[in-house]
Amino acid sequence: MYIDLIVFIVLLLIVFIFFRKFSSVVYAIFIVDLILRAFTYIKWNINLLDIKNVIDKYIPESVPAILGRYLDGIFYTIVIWIYIVLLFIFIGYLIRTFIKKRR
Repeated sequence: MYIDLIVFIVLLLIVFIFFRKFSSVVYAIFIVDLILRAFTYIKWNINLLDIKNVIDKYIPESVPAILGRYLDGIFYTIVIWIYIVLLFIFIGYLIRTFIKKRR
């Protein structure tokens, strides 16, 4: 099913509609990615089999895992490179915010 991809795209559209800023979309992508990675960490480090199975079945590992499930070949490579560029933009936003907080 395409449910994880649909949910991810709908979340991005909602953020874009309400905030209308590129930075908001970048923050939303990586907030979702960090939450998915936290669930993946819990999945690998928890001893409760039921929770582990639910996370494994319903929650993807990360945003690149969602993209990798539905894309392949050169299009996947291009999208992942766009993701990497957005990652560096996100890191730039974090550094800028950190420096502003220090002043």
